[in-house]
Amino acid sequence: MLRQMFQEGLLRTATIIPAPMERDRWMLVFQKANGNQERITKARTENDKVYKRLNGALSDAQDIGFRSVTVEFNES
Repeated sequence: MLRQMFQEGLLRTATIIPAPMERDRWMLVFQKANGNQERITKARTENDKVYKRLNGALSDAQDIGFRSVTVEFNES
């Protein structure tokens, strides 16, 4: 579904953000053309996918079609 949304131009940017309440965990969030956000979820669930490593989130973003991704870090 996300790959199709990307191909149709509905997903504008991909951002990897720190997962709330989880140390050293990440989430992948997309900015949609209409200004809303879309999050990647675990397969066949509504639960947000949480990554243990940045590389996993980067790989998923690339598989969807993104050529660049922004990474945000928590403030120190």
